[in-house]
Amino acid sequence: MKRLLRLYPAAWRERYEDELADLLTEFPASPSVLLDLIRGALIERSSARWRVTGSYPIPAGGQPMFEHPVHRHPTRLALLALLLVTPTLLFVVTSVLAYQLEVPGMEAVVDPLITNIAAMPWIDVILVTAPFVAAILAAIPLVGIGSGLADGERQLTLTLRARALNVFVLVTSVLLGGVLFLYLLTEFVLEAAR
Repeated sequence: MKRLLRLYPAAWRERYEDELADLLTEFPASPSVLLDLIRGALIERSSARWRVTGSYPIPAGGQPMFEHPVHRHPTRLALLALLLVTPTLLFVVTSVLAYQLEVPGMEAVVDPLITNIAAMPWIDVILVTAPFVAAILAAIPLVGIGSGLADGERQLTLTLRARALNVFVLVTSVLLGGVLFLYLLTEFVLEAAR
């Protein structure tokens, strides 16, 4: 693993190589550590090239770090978003099974739910808005906004992170929200046509 430190730029190695080598002795070799080292080397190589050419506003020292609490706990937000969107997902899946695919016995499960939801319209609002709120919660840790000095001027930088669980919940929530939106739009158009 320590041989991978040669992938980093020479100026970076002069300053940080010993510290990172010490840190690597504390962690077992794993694919995630290997990928982190390679990713870090690519970022530092790109940052060094951009700082030399002045074509990209990255502050000295590399990419800005995420400091906000939501960026330190992306899994918690993804799980919260998943918990929030689960009732809507279950309702939509059972409705599709009962009415579109006509699975035997599913209507007996869905009909009482629809009757209860019709009696309490605020549940309908929660079921419809949950995917959009869940998508926002899942997306927050994926985007980082930082600021730093580049060429003597304060620059804002936008950084995107890929967290598998957050991306999964985000995509699921957006697709579910899209399905609900199209369903409501279709119902509205059909009702208007009557």
